[in-house]
Parts: sequence; C-alpha cells; structure tokens
Amino acid sequence: MKNEKIINVMNNFKERYLYSLLGDLWDSLIEWTSSRKPTKMNLVEIIWAINSFALFEREDFRYNYILSNEDNLFLEKIAQLCHIKYNGKPEEQIQLAKKFSSISFGDNQLYQYIIKDYLDCPDYHFKKNEKEQAVELIKQTGKKFYELYDYQYMIKQQVMNDLSDKEKDLWRILVHMPTGTGKTKTTMHIISQYLNSVTEGKGLVIWIAHSNELLLQAYETFQNVWSHLATFDITIYKGWVNVPDVFDNGILFVSIEALQKKRNKPVFNELSKKASLIVFDEAHKVGATITKQCIDELMREKNDYGKKFIGLTATPGRTTEVGRQNSIFRADFDRSVGIDVDRINAISLSQDEVRNYRGSKEPIKYFQENGYLSVVTKKLLDYKVDHEILLEIEKELKSKGEKYSDKLLEKISLNKSRNLKIIEELHNLDDNKIPTIVFACSVKHAKLLSAFLKLSNVENSLVYGDMSSVDRKRAIDDFKNGVVNIIINDEILTTGFDSTNIRCVFITSPTKSVIKYSQMIGRGLRGPKMNGNPECLLIDVQENLLVYNENKAFGHFDNYWN
Repeated sequence: MKNEKIINVMNNFKERYLYSLLGDLWDSLIEWTSSRKPTKMNLVEIIWAINSFALFEREDFRYNYILSNEDNLFLEKIAQLCHIKYNGKPEEQIQLAKKFSSISFGDNQLYQYIIKDYLDCPDYHFKKNEKEQAVELIKQTGKKFYELYDYQYMIKQQVMNDLSDKEKDLWRILVHMPTGTGKTKTTMHIISQYLNSVTEGKGLVIWIAHSNELLLQAYETFQNVWSHLATFDITIYKGWVNVPDVFDNGILFVSIEALQKKRNKPVFNELSKKASLIVFDEAHKVGATITKQCIDELMREKNDYGKKFIGLTATPGRTTEVGRQNSIFRADFDRSVGIDVDRINAISLSQDEVRNYRGSKEPIKYFQENGYLSVVTKKLLDYKVDHEILLEIEKELKSKGEKYSDKLLEKISLNKSRNLKIIEELHNLDDNKIPTIVFACSVKHAKLLSAFLKLSNVENSLVYGDMSSVDRKRAIDDFKNGVVNIIINDEILTTGFDSTNIRCVFITSPTKSVIKYSQMIGRGLRGPKMNGNPECLLIDVQENLLVYNENKAFGHFDNYWN
C-alpha cells in the first residue's frame, strides 16, 4: 500500500540512512541487481513495502521523518500536539524532531492525527486500539441448516457415538481429515450437537490452538454454526483477549500458551473441573512435554457427562521419522476417526453404483475426483544447482533431525541464479493474475523476494513473525481481496491461513518434514465444493518433489493407526 506523503518525505532521507533501514538485505539486493543499481526512489518504496507503519516504531525514523519533512502546516500541527514552540526555524525543527522521536508510536492523539488524518488511513487500527470484549453471548436464531457433506456427517456421527457414551469417561478421540476438507466446520457441528443433546449447555467446552489466528478462525466458524443450530444462547470466552478467573457454562477459545501460564493458579483447577469437552487443534503438536502435561492435567478430573478429548489433525503423527514418538502419540488416543471411502460410498451411492465404482479408494484422490480438493499440477523450479550445496542437502537428508540446518538454508536462499529463477516465475504468475502463496527459506529470504519484486514493480504482500498484527492483517487482506496476486512468508502461513483464491503454491525451500510439507501444500488444496479452485499449481524444488506428494503426506502415518 503506497502512501505518497511518507514516500516523498523518505525521499529526502540521506542514502546512507536508507541503506541502514534495509539492514543486511542491502548486500544481497545489490548482488541480485548488479546490472542496474536501484534508484533512491526504488529504495524508499522497498523499505516502505517491507515495513509499512512499523517504521514509526523506530526512534531514529521518527527523528528523520520530522527533520526531513517540508510541510510546514503539518509541522505546526505536530508541534501543537507535542506542546512545543515552532515558527519554522531550522533549529526549532531539530528540537521538534527530538521531541517527536521521544514519543513512542501508539494509540494516542498525536499518532491518531498523523496516521488517520494526515496520512489518510482512517481504517488503521493501532495494536492496543481494539477494546474487544473477552466474553460474548451468541444467541440462537431459530433457523436450522445442516450443510455437512456425507463424509463430514459420517465423521460427526462416529464422534457423537463416543461423546454420548457416559461410560467412556476421559475418552480421547483423534479426528484425521485432510487440509481443506472442513475439519473446523465439522467439529463445530459436533460441538453444537454435543451442547444441545448431551450436556444441554452445562459445563465448559475448551477449544485449544497454538495461535490467535487459529483461535479467531475457530471462533468465527462456531459463531456461524451455533447461531443456526442452537437451542439456547451460549457464552463465549475469548482467550486471545483475556482468560478470566471465573467461568460459567459456555465455550472457551484459548491458546496453549495462555493455558500454561494459568497452570499454577486456582483458575486452572476450575477449568479442569468445569470442562466437559476439550478440543485441541493441530493435535500433532501435543508432543511437547509442557503441552502434554497441561492437557493431561485438564483431563484428570472426571465429570457427570464423561469428559472427552478431541484432537484434530491432517497429519496424525509427531515426527517424520519412524520411531517411538509416533507410537507414543498413537497410544495417547483411544480411537481414531478418519475418512473411509467405502463407507462414504455405501451411504451415498446405490448398490449397483457401489459395485461398479472405479474411483480411487485413497482419500486425497477421492476428494480430488469429487471436487472437494483441487487437483495438483506440479512444476519443477528448474535452475542451475550448486553441486556443493546439493551434496550438503543429501548429507543432511540422511542425518537425524526434522529440518535442514539454518546455515544450509541460508546458503540456498542466497543463491543468485536460483533467486532470479524464482523472481522470473513470480513475474509470470503476476502477469497472468494467478493468486500465489510463496514459502521462502527464511524471514530474510522472504524480505529479499518481496523487495526484489517491488524493485521490478510487482506489488506483493509480505508476512513474517515479527511484524505487527495490524500490518499482517493488512497484508493478508490485500491478498485475499485481490489487491495483490502474491503473498510471501516463511512458515507463518502454514496453519491458520485460509484463502480460497489461491491457485498456486510456490515452495522455495527444501524440507525434511512431511508435516510441514502437507501444511504448505494444503494452503492450495481447497476444491470447488469448498469454495476453492479445480486445479492448483505447485511450483517446488526437486528435493521435495522427489520425496513427497499430497497423497503421501496425508497417509504417511497410517501404519501407526491400522
């Protein structure tokens, strides 16, 4: 998102200072663009595209922004808000710059004026601007709808058989569904029926996830489903806003991190006693010692309804490697509920159709054949491979460990010919207006790709871990709304990110983890019946294409459950 007023001021900065704002990206950018040195305006636009309003969080930027600003009316207003004398003299502008730089960026009158009024961004939300209520009541509407597909309904019924059995106290169920087939929606139907018919609203349902994005996505899905299927009003506790010390009946959406902080406090014991059903999203991450202890403590207290635990995953294992960790994970569950193509056909086809069925029995292929998932077309990222790096990849592939070393990934990410090939492919995708999600080797690599595209006039969204939630939301919204065709990240958008417009998944980094691979490719797997696309282009590196495919990623852990 361009902002001409900021860009014009930044164009008055000294080039040396602009280089400092780019940090260590500058050397790589210069190497990639050796044939044409970026202009000063190029630098300014790249810096703004990567950082946006987060630049104001830097004291040195705030100082230079006032010192380089030539708009006297603006400076007079800032002086007024800073309670400092200003008549346009150079020495007064220096004093104003010092004063302004000492005031932290945040939700106050000064920055409200700068961002919303002067820079004309009225929709901008400061980090602490949202006074969201931590508790909400969702009312029943009286309108009924049952929009589950056959396979979703079958999973719901199997899980409900267990949830309705009070003898199965402290029972643990794993729900195994491919990414893009509606795990969250199916589970919200399960929870709604459980609340309506089993507990009749008594007790507390706890939904646990690893990030606020996942919690928000789950909350919005429940809000939609419950408002139609409810037989009573329900209280929702938004754990991403605040985890209260006292709970009534209802449903709590909370991160595992927030729960862990409450473990040694009285409220945790209350949660354990009050909880009738606990749901853990991305259940393959339960393996961490503290996380497992937290879940086990919540499941220690029995109740009148037969307390249950549901784990949700597309990859029912903890590690790519065959071994003890996956066996332990399997032993944590009393039952696994997944996709059975024969069962689906038995209830959705006639006897003659079942006998003559010639489709695939593999769940992923079945969903692709029936339009639930998109068909993946693979394309190799073809570039001149550095022989030395190839040997290192082969060596690390044979070694233990779930990921390649950061040192190796950095070498790969700085390969000039490789990066130029990536940029060439991204140019073609942008020219053809193909919405593309890019998984880079690292945060630095993501920033470099974004900066280089910006340098060649290709607008794109960039998402990385340290950026503010405000800037992250804007970047994601720009992609979802079609403002840009390309969104670049490292590992931030592997989970908790659903954008049905994605027509290309571009993986630039080799990975040893089938879990991570399935999560990345899953971003583009939603088919027409799930509001997605019939086909998805996968551009990938040779190392991944030789080892994985979407079917193998889903079925990798089957032996532990059969």
